[in-house]
Amino acid sequence: MDEPFGSLDPVTRDQLQRVYRGLHEELGLTTLLVTHDVVEALLLADRVICLHEGRVLVSAPPRELLQAPQPEPVSRLLDIPRRQTQRLERLVRG
Repeated sequence: MDEPFGSLDPVTRDQLQRVYRGLHEELGLTTLLVTHDVVEALLLADRVICLHEGRVLVSAPPRELLQAPQPEPVSRLLDIPRRQTQRLERLVRG
């Protein structure tokens, strides 16, 4: 599936992602989902494959991807949701 949730509003996107993940688990599906959304990849995938300049840099489960040192392009990608989370936390705290 190529960017299946890309052009949806956030509420619909979240609902469909939950349905997708539920069906995936319930039916034992194997799917290939292409996305540029790092959070989406981490939350929906059993395994994330990161490409850079047409080459596979990393192929790992999301937890491993987040915990192990990664090549610089992958590290930059993974830093984005971390920074966004920190900014949201600062907003909540005031």
